[in-house]
Amino acid sequence: MHFPSARRSSRSRPFLGVSSLGVPSLRVPSLRRRASDAVELMDDPDCDPVKLASTYANFRFVNGVVSGWRGMYRRDIRPSLSSTRESTLLDVGCGGGDVARALARWAARDGLRLRITAVDPDARAHAYAMSLPPLPGLTFRRALSSDLVAERRRFDVVVSNHVLHHLTGEQLGGLLADSERLAAHRVLHADIERSRFAYLGFGLGTWPLFRRSFIRDDGLTSIRRSFTAAELREVVPPGWQVTREHPSRLVLRRVVPTGPASAGLAPAVSASAVSVLAGTASAGSVLAETVPASVSFPVKSDRRNGHSRPEREPERVHVHERGQANDSGARVRDVIVVGGGPVGILLAGLLAVRGVDVEVVEQRAKPSLRSRAIGIHPPSLRALEQLGVAEEVLARAVRIRGGVVRSDGRTLGRLAFTETVDRMQSVISLPQFETEAVLRARFAELAPGRLRGGVTVTGVSERGGRVAVETAKTVETAKPGGTHGTVEGIGTGGTGEGGVSAGETLEARYVVAADGARSLVRDLLGIRCTARTGGETYLMSDYPDTGEHLGEAVLFFERGGVVESFPLPGGRRRWVAMTPTLQADATSDDLAALIRARTGTQLPPTTAEASAFSVQQRLATRLVAGRVVLIGDAAHQISPIGGQGMNLGWLDALQLAPALERALRDPEAASGVLGDYDRRRRRSARMAARQADFNMAMGGPVQGLRLRARNGLVRALAAPPASAVLARAFTMRWL
Repeated sequence: MHFPSARRSSRSRPFLGVSSLGVPSLRVPSLRRRASDAVELMDDPDCDPVKLASTYANFRFVNGVVSGWRGMYRRDIRPSLSSTRESTLLDVGCGGGDVARALARWAARDGLRLRITAVDPDARAHAYAMSLPPLPGLTFRRALSSDLVAERRRFDVVVSNHVLHHLTGEQLGGLLADSERLAAHRVLHADIERSRFAYLGFGLGTWPLFRRSFIRDDGLTSIRRSFTAAELREVVPPGWQVTREHPSRLVLRRVVPTGPASAGLAPAVSASAVSVLAGTASAGSVLAETVPASVSFPVKSDRRNGHSRPEREPERVHVHERGQANDSGARVRDVIVVGGGPVGILLAGLLAVRGVDVEVVEQRAKPSLRSRAIGIHPPSLRALEQLGVAEEVLARAVRIRGGVVRSDGRTLGRLAFTETVDRMQSVISLPQFETEAVLRARFAELAPGRLRGGVTVTGVSERGGRVAVETAKTVETAKPGGTHGTVEGIGTGGTGEGGVSAGETLEARYVVAADGARSLVRDLLGIRCTARTGGETYLMSDYPDTGEHLGEAVLFFERGGVVESFPLPGGRRRWVAMTPTLQADATSDDLAALIRARTGTQLPPTTAEASAFSVQQRLATRLVAGRVVLIGDAAHQISPIGGQGMNLGWLDALQLAPALERALRDPEAASGVLGDYDRRRRRSARMAARQADFNMAMGGPVQGLRLRARNGLVRALAAPPASAVLARAFTMRWL
């Protein structure tokens, strides 16, 4: 295929001056629209070969900082790899090969078998890649994506780095069409997002560096050429998901439903009748000009959920053979999730997005309207974005800009959460029942009728390659302080909520216990929990917001114990106070009097009921028992002080969903991927528990010298550089 020579268009060189203080300053061009006609210096076939070689060599360092492939390898690629079965990966537009080489090294270090093919049509890029020392399992080719489609090649994973911004909308359609035909399981196209933050950050960050290369100039041009998340969502076809990742990165993902319908080879020619070529793997990369694609994809944009939705949901293809049944003719699911709270529903949704046949059984007949967990941290927003509900949750929530710590009427310190244009980096507050309603609605779209309420699990047992789940109908009876669930009809054949017969046995290849801190499934399996710490007691309620601390969380570290306050949507605030004993009969007026006595804050009247709770911190001795996996509070119970409980469970789901998908597709790898889940999530739970211990210790009642020492420590932690580390910890970015 012939590619016309790139034409030189007018391009404005970035102006870098120096302010009166000696600080470099950068003139930022208009970034309202893509500069799709801008041409990079590397596109010139007569460019300086010394600078070109230096640029290829420096891509490794630039990508290590800005591209985020280490995290994508851990989250998206590694769970699908095996130490016994070889997987294949295609890197389209590999440039100098730095990303392909990094992936090969990481897989080898982890003892995983991965064969990588890296292609690029540019003879200069290919020559540079071939000049480097060879790595086992890594092959470079000078080729186009359409060449591989014509060869009927298939790869488990297809990736590209910083290729999308070189493409027009039609050319992007060609890349995605080829990717769909080449990828057996997953596609990841990573790129820059156009923004002032990216332009200024890259321009100033590279100012003293890379003088003998095209890195800086072409990197800034690449940012001008890049898509925003909204622009990319408008042009991608159904089945593709755009996610924003910090700092200023976009990832275009596609998870290919697995099963017989996707097992065949790709057709011999690309539907786009074009190839995608790629220029390199960095900001400042080069791309030979493509022949325009002839295919466009109509997409219906669903702004409520912040991503493009197909006009209709694609036909679901299950991991097992469709229609598989047990000996009695009943359907065998891929996964049954026990527990329909926010953690269980999120996991079920993430599995459904991946084409897994999943069902949820929940003891409650109706969702609880109690306002428990409210804080949602940036890593959790990433999980919600994968499910397609992040924008709706953000629209309902209130953003928390930072926190302030006070004692005896004085401010000890402030902690600011990073303000970025990427809303997925926000810390937000939304009552749990509202979050749960959004998750349930999305799961109902993905898997209609698969959430069954009013069903209690009474037995769990493995039967060969399946797990049998015994059920009974839940009867909710009114008790002081709420409803209480009992079971009836075991073996009677009565009908429970959602069409499950009382006494019915359900079967699945895997079962996930997301049934809370008092997990019946965990008890049935005989898995013990080790107690770490706990026993502290608190009282909480919601009140109208007085407007004194708009958008801020406030911690009052007082002599009698901590008082915490957090903004809520609708002009309300959550107030929580440590109490000397569990005050189960206390009212909201009692809590308001306690807060007034400790802090001097006069709260307005409220109709909300007060809720007393005691803190328990426990960790299950194991999270995987054969084909049953624990998640959320069933796996670890963490103090709610600091807002970690629900978020930690969501991070469990974020790792468990791809692990279960891999276990279903590759049974030989199941032990390894689920064992990795067990180790990593137990380690994260221990870290979260230690942080919760610290939070509760800092908020305990103190007097005299201990009070002064604690306040001095708070002042030190609230000042740079410790404040940045503390903000990262409180927003759960290290879990």
